[in-house]
Amino acid sequence: MIAATALTSIVYAGGINTNTNQHAAYQRNFAREATIDIDGAYSNPAGLVFMEDGLYAAFSVQCAFQERNIETTYAPFVMNGGSDTKKYEGEATAPFVPSLQAVYKKGDWAFSLNFSVPGGGGRATYDNGLPSFESMASSIPLALTAAGDSTGRYSINSYMKGQQYIFGTTLGVTHKFNENFSAYVGGRVAYAYNKYEGYIKDITVYPKSNGYKGIAAETYFEQTAQKLEKTAEQLTSLGQTATALQIEAKANEMKAYANKAKDKHVDCTQDGFGLAPIVGLDFKKGNVNIATRYEFRTKIRVKNKTVIDETGMYPDEEKSNCDMPALWTVGMDCNLLPNLKICLGYRYYFDKDAKMANDKQEKINHGTKEYAYGIEWDITKHVLISCGYLRTQYDFSDDYLSDMNFNQSSNNYGLGARFTLTKHLKLDVAGFITDYETRKKHVADYAGVGISGSDYYSRENFAFAIGANYKF
Repeated sequence: MIAATALTSIVYAGGINTNTNQHAAYQRNFAREATIDIDGAYSNPAGLVFMEDGLYAAFSVQCAFQERNIETTYAPFVMNGGSDTKKYEGEATAPFVPSLQAVYKKGDWAFSLNFSVPGGGGRATYDNGLPSFESMASSIPLALTAAGDSTGRYSINSYMKGQQYIFGTTLGVTHKFNENFSAYVGGRVAYAYNKYEGYIKDITVYPKSNGYKGIAAETYFEQTAQKLEKTAEQLTSLGQTATALQIEAKANEMKAYANKAKDKHVDCTQDGFGLAPIVGLDFKKGNVNIATRYEFRTKIRVKNKTVIDETGMYPDEEKSNCDMPALWTVGMDCNLLPNLKICLGYRYYFDKDAKMANDKQEKINHGTKEYAYGIEWDITKHVLISCGYLRTQYDFSDDYLSDMNFNQSSNNYGLGARFTLTKHLKLDVAGFITDYETRKKHVADYAGVGISGSDYYSRENFAFAIGANYKF
């Protein structure tokens, strides 16, 4: 059965269902929590009043590419290719993700706008399906062998593609109460869009009764069921009712396997809206700036718009949870020298409080934590370079992991530059790579037939961005 759930945070940085890279500058310095710049419209809106008076706008385009690999060991897989270990390779991409920030600052007031993709952010494709797809098919030859019609081979054709985006528009206002202290209040409207397409088809078995030649599993079981039903009818006519009932039960079992072996397709789109208040504080004194921000939980219920669902998992019009968790950030920027700044940031995602499909939040042990560090160096008045490090630390049980939804703790390394082209225009160019920790999950009963198995999850990721910042 196709088990398409949520492909959360497909290729972006951030929590389980949150993206924090909303500007090209983020990719070169992950610690933006205390920035006093145009990207503060997302990462530190309370600090916007410490910018010079004026109207600012920024536009960034980010691209990210990721490999999501699952290496599964499950004994029945040996009947399809000769090895009990298989690798399922997925490609996740976000080839063009834009973001827009705008700020108008006058005196003690600042008004800001941010449009971005604060959750999800891409598509993932598995051209050869997933281990959960094949494990279902691999149990079918076991049923043949148990019924006395031996076979040592099967084949399957499967595919899965998922997309998930949460688009957000944030508006807010910032006020400076004195030369050191300011506060922000605002809110974000979020629109979630998910799409899942996939299939399991062409399940073929090679039974002894067919000369070990391939036959569609559905056809095989239907024919077997028909033969058994005829036998049961004959036995009933001869008065052997008890034996006939046993044969009928076996025929029904074959019908169940025929249904299990049918081609199954899914094409489902989900969407829904949510709203979250956001507040922030900023304290600036001398060469030090300290800021904090809190985003409330975004409650989102997405509704199925189903084109086809032969699994019974996505009834049309049915709703499910797709919340973005509350987020608390705190950061500090400190100018060690007039042209050298260090940046520190911390984020905590309240993942356990965010409702997810099938109540998966209950399988999370603790919310996600992120620790960010950055250095910015103005080499000249026209060129700034920076680098950053980000540690993302998840904490959830093995039960949370699935082949359609797995996250791994990671270390991120960013590098980039800002070029001041004119007194009005600045250009950011940056990129980062991610080193993911691998994780292994052992399952005592992998596919419900009493045989154990294991999944080994790994990823590779790189991203780059370019952005223009303009002061009118």
